[in-house]
Amino acid sequence: MIKIVTTFALLFLFSTQLFAEDLSVELRFTPVANSAIPENVVSTVKGFRGVRIHSFSDRRTVGENYLGEARLNGQVQKVISKTALSVYATDAFKKVYTEWGGKISADGPLALKGEITQFLFEEGDGYQAKIGFHFYLLDESGRALWDGHSSGIVRGTGKIIGAENISALINDIIRTTYLELLEDDKLVGVWSGRVSNTYVIRSDAAPSVSAKK
Repeated sequence: MIKIVTTFALLFLFSTQLFAEDLSVELRFTPVANSAIPENVVSTVKGFRGVRIHSFSDRRTVGENYLGEARLNGQVQKVISKTALSVYATDAFKKVYTEWGGKISADGPLALKGEITQFLFEEGDGYQAKIGFHFYLLDESGRALWDGHSSGIVRGTGKIIGAENISALINDIIRTTYLELLEDDKLVGVWSGRVSNTYVIRSDAAPSVSAKK
């Protein structure tokens, strides 16, 4: 389990809106300056084999656009993403991966599959955002060579009312979550081709977990 906990102290002005209508957020993932990308990560990712990125799926039951809740003048308002979170998360990963030197190939020998297990922003006396994924690295026949969980949590004090502030916060946490994913030693071993898979092969093991090099 990968888990990143980061604490911030931010203070934003309260909204003067009288009624707690739904807050609509347009999540837009933007690349960062090259100087902000860790050199060791770039070197590692450039050594990965070509990969197909499957569209991520959303395993939550709250709706594909539900992002969370905020409190405005004592009233609860829903925070809704204009874009389905699975679409945003897939697009963000593709941008991060290519930004850091990764190769996306339609006929690559590997495929990455991602499932959203948690994606939530909450605001009360303070605020927090939680993101969680279950990832799978698959071979050409769809057999899993590696799987693991990656998650990120950001907590802060004060208020963060405002769609732009929420979008920036989500961008930061999802970039950090993907960074930790791409630094996973077992994943790196399989993706780079140094090992065939991360499963222990037993005499009674299902053949679906084995893989060719």
